[in-house]
Amino acid sequence: MGIRKSHSSTTKGGKGRGESRYTPPHFDKEPRTKYYGVQCCLTIFEKRREDIKRIFVTQEREEAFDHVLEWAERRRVPYKLASYDEVARVAATEHHEGVMFEARPLKLCSPSELVKKVTDLQRGVILLMEGVENPHNVGAILRTACFFGVNGVLLQSQNVTAISGAACRIAEGAAEHLPIAFTKDYGPTFGALKQKGWSFVATTPHEARSVYSVKWSNKIVLMFGAEGTGLSSAALESADVRVVVPRIGPLESLNVSAAVSSVLTEARREAIVKGHVRRVAVK
Repeated sequence: MGIRKSHSSTTKGGKGRGESRYTPPHFDKEPRTKYYGVQCCLTIFEKRREDIKRIFVTQEREEAFDHVLEWAERRRVPYKLASYDEVARVAATEHHEGVMFEARPLKLCSPSELVKKVTDLQRGVILLMEGVENPHNVGAILRTACFFGVNGVLLQSQNVTAISGAACRIAEGAAEHLPIAFTKDYGPTFGALKQKGWSFVATTPHEARSVYSVKWSNKIVLMFGAEGTGLSSAALESADVRVVVPRIGPLESLNVSAAVSSVLTEARREAIVKGHVRRVAVK
């Protein structure tokens, strides 16, 4: 889809705000991330507005972000009512949905902090993603994990150490709610969780049981590998059980984010039906 035209950034705001107040970025050494997407940015404002450094909003989104702009004006945070094209240029993507925040990077857990957060749980689910790096997959997985009330996400990667703006847009605000940790070697975390009674479930099509026939433990770590390579042999060998989503159609496999959704549905089914987990009321 091409970039559509928007109103001039010098047009006065509909709330009597006057001309958008904007100053060029201050070039300091503090790391910043470009976040975009309506729900992503609204959640950042809700959860950690003190991290926001600059704001770009199109006039089509001004009403939805009026409270954000009023806050920015009070706190003297630079903002601009910009055209769709300008937001696309600054965000370096067409998929910004009419808003972009420049903010401090999302604060992540260390693997040991994640273990500490789940130490006293009597039941729960942790996702361990091995080599999953595509931001669209990561974002979709985080959104699914948040929906199902997952207690933490551990991402193993040799190359990635942060959640990108693209992943946060796909996650629709979920990244702001979840304990997330990155690691190059999850071995120590694996051992710590094993000692605390967590059971490890590997997803693989090889020598695996149907996901529909498994008796789920109260505390489980669901392990997923990258598309194409799957889980490493070390991960498979250390798992307590291997599961697979049975194939009915001609395609050989699911996208990893779809696989996470399918397995989590089954892993959480009994706890939800029996009322062992507290459900968030629908507003």
